[in-house]
Amino acid sequence: MAPVEIDVIPRDVVAAPVAHLKIVDKAFELPLVNDTYNEVTRLAAPLSPFVETVKENMEKVTPMLESGFITIKTKAEEKLFLQLPEGTTANIQAKLDTAKENVASAVGNLDSLACEGLDQLTTKLPALKEATPELLETAKDTTVTYAEYAKEYVASYSLAQIALKLGDKGLQVVTDALKLAGLEES
Repeated sequence: MAPVEIDVIPRDVVAAPVAHLKIVDKAFELPLVNDTYNEVTRLAAPLSPFVETVKENMEKVTPMLESGFITIKTKAEEKLFLQLPEGTTANIQAKLDTAKENVASAVGNLDSLACEGLDQLTTKLPALKEATPELLETAKDTTVTYAEYAKEYVASYSLAQIALKLGDKGLQVVTDALKLAGLEES
């Protein structure tokens, strides 16, 4: 088989950069999300030195891993690419381009759906647009109110049970009195 010229697809072409998602901007417009992000960032700050240490160690190891990867890649290209039929690279590139377009389209559609869903959520729950302390206070008040309702319901249920038992006993007494008087139905 005649040698085939192979155009290698660079990794940066394959790995498309992450698109900027509109849903992220929309979510960060909500005070609750923004405050949560800020608080998590504040809590994670003490871990920053450890992350930097890991990053520095990885930067030392990366060149060694990369040279090993290049060696394996070169040997694979020498052995495998010579056996591929002509036009395979172009065919793979065309399919890769189509797949990237489809993925980009799907991500765009999902982003739009997520934005619409968040709009619906904030329309139905306008409290989400309130400042976080006010939202927490509202949630706390609502929780306390529903706990009170539940407490009243359970209390009334016990009271209703007692009333039903008293009513049942009263009917039993009336039935027994009718039996004694001889007025019961046969």
